[in-house]
Amino acid sequence: MLPDLTRYDRWKLITAKNVRLKRLWPWGLSIQRILAPKERGPAPVRQLVVASDFGGEHKSATHILYVYLVVATGLEDWTTRMAALRHETLGDRTMAYKKLGDGVRQAALPAFLSAAADLDGHLVAIAVDKRQKWLSTQPGMADELRRVFQLQCSWNPRALEALMRKAHFLALLLSVWAPAGAHVTWLTDQDEFVANDKRHDDALLAAGRLSSMYLDQPMGIFALNTTAQDSARRHFEDLCSVADLMAGLLSDARAGLPSEANWAVEERRVVGPDLPLKAQVLLDWFADRGMRLRKTLISIDYLGAQSMVRELWTESDLIPEPPKEGRALSV
Repeated sequence: MLPDLTRYDRWKLITAKNVRLKRLWPWGLSIQRILAPKERGPAPVRQLVVASDFGGEHKSATHILYVYLVVATGLEDWTTRMAALRHETLGDRTMAYKKLGDGVRQAALPAFLSAAADLDGHLVAIAVDKRQKWLSTQPGMADELRRVFQLQCSWNPRALEALMRKAHFLALLLSVWAPAGAHVTWLTDQDEFVANDKRHDDALLAAGRLSSMYLDQPMGIFALNTTAQDSARRHFEDLCSVADLMAGLLSDARAGLPSEANWAVEERRVVGPDLPLKAQVLLDWFADRGMRLRKTLISIDYLGAQSMVRELWTESDLIPEPPKEGRALSV
């Protein structure tokens, strides 16, 4: 008798299409294998919202960070609580990691994180070693990919890789969580890959077509919005800020490692004692497995000539070492 293959195992099936995808992007299958057991299959909803933010572009960073907040339900309560928080404390400020030196934002942070914790969804962060230059494309493929995906802009190879990588990670998340017929809204900040209308359209095309490679069932409306298109109530911005805070935390945590160390717990220290206070607060929140919102950190490290994809920071890994005696922690 054939095994019972549930609908959320569809990407595991040995079909010609899936075999091609696994050969082209074996790291994608590894990401699916990490994420799929964390859920019971596609979310039983008609609307998925995915908010994203990216980090690690500065020269001292060893990894580029791709953070996605996938939300199934709980948005109505979230927007109500955000409206109250803005009225009482935050005002028109953006909740951003780099701006947490501001006392008003510090005062608003606990309520902001509490509201995010009650979202029914998953916060997924993917840290990619900068030595891994090509994941979704290869050198010399730019013209062919522009033709296949019907892209309008003249993307140089590096910019095209950045676009395709961000869209590809989104497609992998949808392959795990998007049910048939669901409408998907992707929210992102004002990043270079959506810097103008033509780039925005190309990003929408790339994400839609990459998603169709992983999803066999028909989908609903797919939309891409940036924080530049936000309303005065800042709904887009607030969701993207959850991803921004996580990207900032990961940047600071990785910066505390020796230059030759990777993220592996075995090689100590994933979490050092000298993190800024704001990072420690966020680390405690990330480590809390008792909340409705699930969280996962995945790294794609470049080891020799191979890539290693793995999940990092399980609950036991997130216990920071005590600070050195007499050393103050700065915000």
